[in-house]
Amino acid sequence: MAEEKESKKPIVKKKAPISKKKKAWFQIVAPELFGKAVIGETLVEDAKQTMGKTIGLSLMSLTGDMKKQNVTVTFVVDKVAEGKGQTTAVRYDIAPSSIKRLVRRGRERVDASFICETKDGVKLAIKPFLLTAYETNRSTLTAIRKYAIAFIATYVSQNDYDTVFKDAVTGRLQAGVREAVRHVYPIRASEIRIMHITKPTAKVTALPHASMNVEQIMQGSQNRGPRRAPMRSEAPQQSAEAAE
Repeated sequence: MAEEKESKKPIVKKKAPISKKKKAWFQIVAPELFGKAVIGETLVEDAKQTMGKTIGLSLMSLTGDMKKQNVTVTFVVDKVAEGKGQTTAVRYDIAPSSIKRLVRRGRERVDASFICETKDGVKLAIKPFLLTAYETNRSTLTAIRKYAIAFIATYVSQNDYDTVFKDAVTGRLQAGVREAVRHVYPIRASEIRIMHITKPTAKVTALPHASMNVEQIMQGSQNRGPRRAPMRSEAPQQSAEAAE
């Protein structure tokens, strides 16, 4: 009987020791637009594990411009080179609180939301924000919105993604929007509230206008430079011109 009990005992196999690779800190760097600056570090076993990681930073910390402290840029690691995670900027956001501070009594805000496509096939979801210098009627606000959407969609279609993002960061795109709609009604502020890469399968909802001369408008905004809105006594008559 003792022999039978001994034979029924399960045979326990010894497990081979699991070799675990030691983790190390790997740097994450910004794209060329921001001078390949180191924007973060992550603790992983291999540099390839940084792929897909995201990091959001204030634009002020990237450019040193205090005026950009309310803007956040989000990066995603899309490749590894020289043992570092290389990123692409995928999103641009302005803090809602900074937008609220711009809105005052006697002004009208104009918002829009649409998807357009860059010259190199990147689908972008864009939400511009404009603020009129004075109160105006609904038809004028509609015309402002139409001109803004038409300009942005046309501009985006004529430029690659890197150029579009760079012009948003520097404010060149926002100045172009302001120039495009200024003949409709005086604009106090022009911003891009949100801009981000969306799914390749997303439906484009804003198409470019072949008759719109984007280069001329952008050049006009550069030549004009920052201008003050006219005084209350100089405010134009409220009118709307339909977009072509």
